Amino acid sequence: MDKKSGWKTVVAVVAIIAVMVVIFLYLKDCELYIGGVILQNVRAGAGLIIEIPMLILALILNVNSLKKISDENQLKKTKRYIVGLSIVTLLILGFTCWVISEDVERSAKSAIAEEDIGGGQELLLVENEEKFSSDGESFYEISIYCREGLRLKKIGRQTEHYYLHDNMIRNGQYKVEREGDTVTVYYDYGELINGLTWKDEYKDSPPEYIEKKYSLK
Repeated sequence: MDKKSGWKTVVAVVAIIAVMVVIFLYLKDCELYIGGVILQNVRAGAGLIIEIPMLILALILNVNSLKKISDENQLKKTKRYIVGLSIVTLLILGFTCWVISEDVERSAKSAIAEEDIGGGQELLLVENEEKFSSDGESFYEISIYCREGLRLKKIGRQTEHYYLHDNMIRNGQYKVEREGDTVTVYYDYGELINGLTWKDEYKDSPPEYIEKKYSLK
């Protein structure tokens, strides 16, 4: 590798690292919402995605250097290095695609409601089916996010174990109100609909609604 190519490599690596730092700071403690898909583990995914061009750059430089190598042993070592680097690149690329596909699949199975709460913010109510690992039973849980642009900040959660039936978000059984930096969500406001009934501990004196307050800060 000549001196000119070496400097180009250094500049490219420094630029990629700088981009990585900026992205990691922007993505601190948040998830992303893009096209109806909630991307979790964003920082890890961003790190993998940024690492791929660095590996491809290393591959290109090593392939170009093959023409300049006259020593047979050094040529064999460089070729083995290129093969190993290619395998690592493909593995990271495949793992990155798998991570993203997991988020896409999970979002497709979720019931997601978007509520405009003013101030350039939205409230996302995301209802997912969760499973107990021990016995395989499942329950529904609602994750509450504050959305600003593409960024999501999780501000609370609500399990649906109060009811014999679930899918409160899918059925539209909620109401959202904002007051300052606090948002209130009324679950099952007013009455139970669509055949929903309370579990035994609530049947004698069921609440009119379940009221939860969440801080937007």
